[in-house]
Amino acid sequence: MNVRTILCLPLLLFTMTLASPAVASSIVLGTLNEFAFTTAGTPATGCDPADPNGPFCIPSGGTPTDFVGAPPWTFNSAGASQLTVTDAFQAGDRFQIFDFGVSIGLTSAPIGSANCGDDPVPCLADPNISHAVFDLVAGAHSITITPTLAPAGGGGAYFIVNAAAVGAPEPSTWLLLGCGLVTLVYARRKR
Repeated sequence: MNVRTILCLPLLLFTMTLASPAVASSIVLGTLNEFAFTTAGTPATGCDPADPNGPFCIPSGGTPTDFVGAPPWTFNSAGASQLTVTDAFQAGDRFQIFDFGVSIGLTSAPIGSANCGDDPVPCLADPNISHAVFDLVAGAHSITITPTLAPAGGGGAYFIVNAAAVGAPEPSTWLLLGCGLVTLVYARRKR
């Protein structure tokens, strides 16, 4: 080893100890998570203090929410799930959603200059505010979000992951089931 290497080694080790590794944040299903964003094309972040590199966010004044940590936001679902994303505050923002770096779609186009405030529930109900629901398969997911429109230069928004709702069967399913039962009854009577 030469003298330069010996002198630079402590500096390199010191710098490595200060560097914070990028760590994904595991999210809890069924919890509304607030995230922050800046300009269009720049990936969203979490909110300080959950994400020390994120900005200070204004918490919801109504519905209970959590500040989310640093992206990517990861979770495992035993069954199908749904990711719901909504803008908050002033209309005008729109988001592209990624799962493991692959786009799964865009939120709706914002309309006008509506203001839904800081509560995600009224924001989801407002047709002028950009939002969307994305169906996800069972398994591991790693979500990142990038604004495609951010005319005010940034803001806050929310997402939640819930188990997919299992609804009533479609009418065509009932029709097929009914035809099958009628056929079975007819075949049994014919014997």
